[in-house]
Amino acid sequence: MTTPTPMKHTLSQQGSGRTPSQTQHGAAATPPVSTPFSMAHAALSPHGSRLSPQAVKKSPAISAAALLNHPTSTSAVSFDSPSAAAAFSNLQLSDLDFKSLGGLAGLQVGRNTEDEKAKRLDEVISILSQNRGYVSEAGLERLAQKLELDCMWDEHMAGESKRTLIIAGSALELLIGFTDNIVQSLTLAFPESSESVNKHAEDAGKILLENIKLRPGQSPLTKQLDKFSVNFERLAILDKLSIASVLNLYEAIAGVYDSLSRLHQWELQKVREDASLAGRTDEYLRNIVLCNRSGTPAMNARGKVGMRIDYWKNKHLQPPPNPQLAAHAEKHEKIWGILVGCAPINRNLDVNVHPVRVSQHWISDNVELPHIPGDLQTSPMVHWLEPEDTIVPPDPEKAGDSLLGPRLPSVTFSATFDPPIHISFGLWEQLRSMGIGIPAMDVSKSFDNLVFPIAPGGYYDPTEPREIHHTKDINYQLPGSPAWVSRKHANSLYIYKPVYGKTLTEASFSHPQHLIAMLPYLRQYAFLSTLLENSFKEETGPKRTPPQTTIHPDSFSTKTSTNRDEFNRFMSISPATVKSPSDEAPTPMDISTSMSIDHSSQPNPSGTVPMSIDGGASQHIFPSQAAHSQPTSHLSNNNHQNHQVPPTSSGGPSNHSALTCHAFTSGPDPEAIKIDINLTMVHAPRLQIAFPFRASETAIVVLEIRENGQVHVESQNVLDERNSVAPNGRERRVEDLGKMLETVEDIGKWVEFVRTRWA
Repeated sequence: MTTPTPMKHTLSQQGSGRTPSQTQHGAAATPPVSTPFSMAHAALSPHGSRLSPQAVKKSPAISAAALLNHPTSTSAVSFDSPSAAAAFSNLQLSDLDFKSLGGLAGLQVGRNTEDEKAKRLDEVISILSQNRGYVSEAGLERLAQKLELDCMWDEHMAGESKRTLIIAGSALELLIGFTDNIVQSLTLAFPESSESVNKHAEDAGKILLENIKLRPGQSPLTKQLDKFSVNFERLAILDKLSIASVLNLYEAIAGVYDSLSRLHQWELQKVREDASLAGRTDEYLRNIVLCNRSGTPAMNARGKVGMRIDYWKNKHLQPPPNPQLAAHAEKHEKIWGILVGCAPINRNLDVNVHPVRVSQHWISDNVELPHIPGDLQTSPMVHWLEPEDTIVPPDPEKAGDSLLGPRLPSVTFSATFDPPIHISFGLWEQLRSMGIGIPAMDVSKSFDNLVFPIAPGGYYDPTEPREIHHTKDINYQLPGSPAWVSRKHANSLYIYKPVYGKTLTEASFSHPQHLIAMLPYLRQYAFLSTLLENSFKEETGPKRTPPQTTIHPDSFSTKTSTNRDEFNRFMSISPATVKSPSDEAPTPMDISTSMSIDHSSQPNPSGTVPMSIDGGASQHIFPSQAAHSQPTSHLSNNNHQNHQVPPTSSGGPSNHSALTCHAFTSGPDPEAIKIDINLTMVHAPRLQIAFPFRASETAIVVLEIRENGQVHVESQNVLDERNSVAPNGRERRVEDLGKMLETVEDIGKWVEFVRTRWA
């Protein structure tokens, strides 16, 4: 009787790691097969590896790993199967999910543990550095040392508990007086600077003192250094980058401020001389310059030390009517600005950015460029100047610089956007072409995700269409009635074509003219962000409301959905419940053609702002959130509540097939007025708004947001021969639709204006 012998493996069988089929007389013993998991089991076994040194030496896994530079030389691991060696050579253990492998997490196989430890340490330091410490003698001294400034203590007479901390730099001097470890006084001075700098020192010192001085009800154990640290660090950076008696960056910033201040005063004078703006308040005219001209430069304003340029203000077309509301608006309403400072030049980033120059002549004394005979340009133009370069001596810390002689400073002007602003990819590249120093853009996020971030852990694909639903109450007042009424709106935002964007936080520039050239485009996206946030986000900040009034609480619900969510909703709809959009249509609303729209401020008649869009002096727009003590009434019937306006394409109102295929998109509150908004940003931000208008009619208005936040009406079906003349005889214009949206800055309030006054 012969004993069966195993068949020799073929090459394909060796590669697959399978045992060949055997003869009918019997089966040979299958040789053990090693895998990476058996290797781990052996490593974790209390008995350790049972391989002999000869097996380790002859193991094909070791030889394969050596050829592939695989990190296995640190552990004596072998495989007695060529298939296991081939599998191990292609396996990257650093890519494995160690949590799912249990005990493998402790092996740290294929990882550089030192790099991991350093990375974790950096993360811990970054978290801890966010806390700047507490206001105390030791805390302020540590902060000054961290900023590389000199510190010393001035002790008072024996027996007194008063001490003075003296902080000094190359052009900075700060004296902080303490009594029993509590800040009592602060004095800021710039001994080496000119009067153009020192005239602002007192105001800057007041802001710094306000940041660290105890307020009534505060405890010295909990008073933090956060605000003081941010402000003082801005001064310390300028001091550190300055060069004694050669380069004074405080004077460089002051020179830019003086030049832009002359420009601001010149523009303000031109606006006051404009006959079309006669009769407007001075606050209104100042807002025109702030939001439509070269902005408003300021020094040590809004709790920030240093120079800033304000370029956009919410509700700028509705100035507060009295000092009480003006003070409230100044403190709480959002203002968009740019903080001007200096930063080390980045050779990789600031290729087209010129180094900093110290001058007060960035603009001519007359501001206006002299008119040249025969020139077709009739409007006045700003006469910008190019100051001479500032030369500094060689850097003694860099070897070889002394041989090159005098040089340009390694510093440039910097702009910090307060708040940061979301812009599109196209505008980002346009700013780079204008000479603004910003990095190349990575297209990792879409613009809508910047304005409406996806919740942590949520599904996000920037190439996939997105929907955003938001329900809120719109409060407004009918003329002749003291009561406020409320209507619920269900706003739906559709983004079908993704537009990539990025948040602009910092930039560098060569000339203040570059900053002024940016402002129209920044206002364009500041207004777009304001419009979307007012229409699709819950209002969390204070409103322009007097203390004695009561704000009507809005009801909010926000929902974000993707195509996957939309498909699931579609599959869950029963055919019997689906109705055609034409089955339920709104009926005409018996509302006066003149109304007042609530606008997040004060509701009493003294707080009105005259509007000339749809009538004479008797019509007003209230700049207030509904403040009343009686319950509001809801002006809606069942037909209005159940009607849904489907989204439309940006091509115009004639695309009825697109309306029908999206008509059953659910999500918003079925009892609310449906407002569908389609956002596109091909050349400029464009909003297509659809909402119920007259009986069996849907209003579709396409609006384009242009430079300086101006709204241009691309197409509309609201204004026709039936409503082209207002009740007071004034002829309505298509431009009035855009002007009204610029005023109210809220799509819901704008819709109620159109529905109740133009229907």
